[in-house]
Amino acid sequence: MVQAGTTDRITPLLHQYYVSRLRSDLSRWVEQGWVKREDMDAILKDAASSDRASGSLPNLLALLGAVLVAAGALLFLAANWEGMGRIAKLAVLAAALWGAHAASYAAVRVKADQFAEAMMLLSVALFGAGIMLIGQIYHLSADPPAGVLLWALGAIVAAWAWPSQLAACAALVLISLWFTLAAPESPLPVYLPFLPVWAAMLPPVLRMRWMGAYHVALASAAWFVVVTLVLLMSANDAAAEDFLRLGSALAALFLAVGSLLSGVASAVPFAVPLERYALMGALAGVSVLALPSFHDGQAGGNPWWSGLAMLVLLAALGGAVIRWRSVADRLALGTVALVAVAVACAMVPEEHGWLALAALNLVLVAALIGLIAEGYRRDDRFVVNLGFVAFALTILRLYFDTFWLLFDRSLFFMVGGLLVIALGWGLERKRRHLIGDLGEAA
Repeated sequence: MVQAGTTDRITPLLHQYYVSRLRSDLSRWVEQGWVKREDMDAILKDAASSDRASGSLPNLLALLGAVLVAAGALLFLAANWEGMGRIAKLAVLAAALWGAHAASYAAVRVKADQFAEAMMLLSVALFGAGIMLIGQIYHLSADPPAGVLLWALGAIVAAWAWPSQLAACAALVLISLWFTLAAPESPLPVYLPFLPVWAAMLPPVLRMRWMGAYHVALASAAWFVVVTLVLLMSANDAAAEDFLRLGSALAALFLAVGSLLSGVASAVPFAVPLERYALMGALAGVSVLALPSFHDGQAGGNPWWSGLAMLVLLAALGGAVIRWRSVADRLALGTVALVAVAVACAMVPEEHGWLALAALNLVLVAALIGLIAEGYRRDDRFVVNLGFVAFALTILRLYFDTFWLLFDRSLFFMVGGLLVIALGWGLERKRRHLIGDLGEAA
């Protein structure tokens, strides 16, 4: 969108988080006597209603319409393809593409920003369809990575020129698709061409503060890391445990980077999602490593990959210590310690693998309890909820691992059902209590 203000695009995406945080802050300010109770209610009512003009239903309908138009255009071309000449085919493609741009421009002029975004997404889809159809018309050799890259570059130009957040999201998805197609066939051990193309989308995303596109950019970067690790390790016959340890170490490093960025006021909206995604990645990796059935009771692995993971953790530790010493933030530091224990399990002799796994599970449970406490200290409902969910899943998994072979099946499921009920009731009560203390509705 050309003339839409930055705030107009931020508010719908961050509205729910903003209102929740505002409710928490206002409750504290009322207790301090800085804000009157009646003023608090009026402020919350105004904040809750401020986003109605940019509701999700018109946006959804506009997007659905764009998809239907693109599908209809492709079906029309397919049905009449044989009877059309080359000039007619190119004319139809050009008219559809420029018509979508004209509709987007007209929508911007009348401040129909959501419709303008949908038309830009339609233009990106039509551009990709045009690439494929022109390849058929002129019988060009099939090169899917090159075609997707050209499509992605067109989406990047559209995102920069208008600018359009949906075009930016489409460009990032196409960049990831191009990387997925090109990397396995490349002789490069790390497909570095991905990085400059991906980075080309960051300036408008950061400048316009497109949080939706920023989340897609983080997902695209995570996909690059995962695929690169898989390709590297498969080429060197690394075990799955090595992949999880190195991946968890990288997640801890990204978490430390996010923690450091959160100390910069202008970077907080971008640092928080990075922290959260990295935290979920580290917890997921360590949780899988803690499964006894994952590696048959042996904490094996290649010492070379574990050493590399330790080097990554040292870098993460440096950032975590800086953050801890500046504002006493323990989230990154605790995550680094948890991943370090998981990596250290690879150093344990194979005959003592069961002892390493037992220690890792105990440390994981303790770390999740600490995560809940740290989320409460930080007034971060997401961290509290994540800690409770991960803790409940870990306890249930330990129950299954421990008693599946010991109990009769009927007794196992009856006891397990009672455990689930008791665990859910107890954890939900505690969660609501903590969230209530944070001043937010559960």
